[in-house]
Amino acid sequence: MKLRSNTQNLDCIFDTFSDITQTSHQQEPYHKKYSIPLQSGTGHIQRICLRNGMEINWFDAKFREPVTFDIGIQYPHLEIAYTVEGRGCWETTGHSRSYDLSEGVSTLLYIHDQKLHAELSPDGPMFHMELRIDIRHFRELLPELARMSNEPHFCRQLAGSPHISLIVEQMKQCPYSGILQKLYLEGKAFELLAYHLDGAEKEEVRVQAASKLKADDIRCLHQAKEILSRMWNQPPGLLELSRLVGLNDYKLKLGFKALFGTTVFGYVRGLRMNEARKILEQGKANVSEAAMMVGYHNLSHFSTLFRKTYGYNPSEIGKASISTFDQACETKKSV
Repeated sequence: MKLRSNTQNLDCIFDTFSDITQTSHQQEPYHKKYSIPLQSGTGHIQRICLRNGMEINWFDAKFREPVTFDIGIQYPHLEIAYTVEGRGCWETTGHSRSYDLSEGVSTLLYIHDQKLHAELSPDGPMFHMELRIDIRHFRELLPELARMSNEPHFCRQLAGSPHISLIVEQMKQCPYSGILQKLYLEGKAFELLAYHLDGAEKEEVRVQAASKLKADDIRCLHQAKEILSRMWNQPPGLLELSRLVGLNDYKLKLGFKALFGTTVFGYVRGLRMNEARKILEQGKANVSEAAMMVGYHNLSHFSTLFRKTYGYNPSEIGKASISTFDQACETKKSV
């Protein structure tokens, strides 16, 4: 299935899709849901408008054939995208490089007067978040965006960041409704934006290092990341991973860091910590069981890494969940 649109603002992508039907939340006019009739599957987009020029979109779909998007973006558009589940890729006109959409990958994108082509794979369910911003409504951000806005296209991707994963999960599990939901999500949106913009200053060094990689090396490094994403619970050692992708261990270590902004072991650790936090938040296991489930046999080591990653002990998650639930109940009573 192919979807095409030319956009002059955030609304256009919804207005011009004739095969999208809209259902509004009566009590929450800023929160809308769009049904996407797919030829072989189902899908919908939740659109939460936080303020003029800023919104959050949640894309949730299951399809049995590839879905492509061709979108012309004719205005200064800033976006942070995070894939919770699913696979795909995208590229912009005039640029040979293709970017991944895969689980745990976060993308900071600036684009202006360019066409974007995206392909979503039917391998499994797709659950994807986008924070979309029309820069014309946020002139105060221009100094921070000076480096990236000099070009019509800028992209920075981070893989396996526990901090970003936590923010996205908090947004997805927002305990509030009504205007409090909007305020909470706006705060998280700015937190996510600040985190990405702060890291963008280091992008030039990383890009210079990545630019020295050969095309075949980049392909092998993406293959290595895919293997780790599938086998994070029992990942291959560095030498074994090098053999699987056809790179020596030296190139693998340096190239992975240059291309993805984290080390091989740091990427695996991030995936493990993300999974452990989800298990604990959902109450599926206690701390020692969660540690074993994500591949850690030393509980003390696991707890130290968890605290270093998130700033609190894994044993505090149950207490935090109860506090959040109580707070949500009190909020609903008062609304």
